[in-house]
Amino acid sequence: MARRVAQLSTTFRRSVIDLGLAPGSPGFRAVFATVAALTNADELPGPGDDETTFGVGRAFVRRVSGRNVWILYRFDDAHVLAMTTRGMPPVPMDD
Repeated sequence: MARRVAQLSTTFRRSVIDLGLAPGSPGFRAVFATVAALTNADELPGPGDDETTFGVGRAFVRRVSGRNVWILYRFDDAHVLAMTTRGMPPVPMDD
């Protein structure tokens, strides 16, 4: 799979800051490194990603390595949309 283009919701950056991760901090950079990893992934969702409810739909969840931060995202063949971050693990959907 070719590289996907990252898209950030209008509130994504604010959700990161609301978790106490200031712009330029190691945690802030780790979040955006995880978004970059999503765009470069050969397969999505990844083996460690879960699916959860989000709004009236669903989203996939990836944990930021070494952090108590989860990124909720959706994707298609060309894009990864990072919608928000959470400071608690979302409840996975039942199969």
